[in-house]
Amino acid sequence: MKYPLLAIKSGNDGAGLWVGLRYRSKDGEQHDFYIVGGEEMSARPSGRTLVPIYYERDDQSLSCYAGAERIVVTGSAVVLTLNKNGRASLELPGTVELAAMKPGRDFKRARAIFVEMSKRHSGEVIHVA
Repeated sequence: MKYPLLAIKSGNDGAGLWVGLRYRSKDGEQHDFYIVGGEEMSARPSGRTLVPIYYERDDQSLSCYAGAERIVVTGSAVVLTLNKNGRASLELPGTVELAAMKPGRDFKRARAIFVEMSKRHSGEVIHVA
């Protein structure tokens, strides 16, 4: 399913690496979708595994960890191929394309954040073209 990307923001702050995507669904409603990068591979948590990539649509009731098989970031779009967990938890179809009409500075910053996320735990699903 293809949706228009209305805005994209990203950061690397106290919450870690994140990308926020605002899009409009087919019914005209605006939605916010967040992708938060997993833990650094160098992290050595005691007694637990590394935290994978986190996904959230609108609020925490629609969220999950490790919900995508693949994320492809092109010059103007973010295409997510969700796994069974992602489809059920986020209530989205298997493939979601969020396409920007005019990708600008914010989109370029988000691409750089996706590159950094790809180097973290569960980041192998991210491919920046």
